[in-house]
Amino acid sequence: MTTPDPSAEWWTTSDVAAYLGVQIGTVSSYRNRNQMPEPDRTLGRTHLWRPETITTWNEGRPRLGIGGRTADADPRGTFLQVSTALESREAAEKLAREVVEAKLSAGAQIIGPVTSAFWHLGEFGTGEEWQLLLKTHSDRFEDLQAYLTEHHPWNNPEIVAVPIVAGSDAYLSWVRKTVESGEES
Repeated sequence: MTTPDPSAEWWTTSDVAAYLGVQIGTVSSYRNRNQMPEPDRTLGRTHLWRPETITTWNEGRPRLGIGGRTADADPRGTFLQVSTALESREAAEKLAREVVEAKLSAGAQIIGPVTSAFWHLGEFGTGEEWQLLLKTHSDRFEDLQAYLTEHHPWNNPEIVAVPIVAGSDAYLSWVRKTVESGEES
C-alpha cells in the first residue's frame, strides 16, 4: 500500500484504506456501520473524501489498545479472546481446565484437530494441533499470559489476544464477573 497524496483534492476508498493501513473492505465495513464520515462526494459507485475529512476524523477517533477498545468505550472495559495451540486434545483439555478453574478465563473452547504450517528452528514444518480459545477481560490478560507461558508444554507457544468488539450484554457481564470476582456464575 502506498500512502495517498495529502495535497490531492479527493481520496478514493483505496486512498482512505492506504492512509488507515487497512483493507478496502474494512473501509466499506466502517461506512456500513456508520463508524467513519460519509463521503464528501459520490460519483456513481465511487466514493470520494477530502483528505482533511479523513485526517481530522482519524486524529479524533479512539485508539484501540491491547483489548481493542478504549477504557471509555464500554464501562465494563475490554474483553478478549485469547488463543493458543497444543499438541493433543488431552493437553488442551488440561490447560483449559486449569485456566478456567483459576478464573483467568471465564470459559474455553477446544477446536481440533487443525493442521498448522510453521517455521521452527530454521525448518519448515506442518503438524496437527488443537486450538484452545479462552474468553477473558483485558485486566486479566497479563496473568493469563504468564500462566500460559509457564504451564504450556512448548517453549514459545502461540499466545494471541484479539478484542471482542461486540457481544451480548449478559455474556460479557458474565465474563467480567467470572474473571474479576472469582465467583462461579
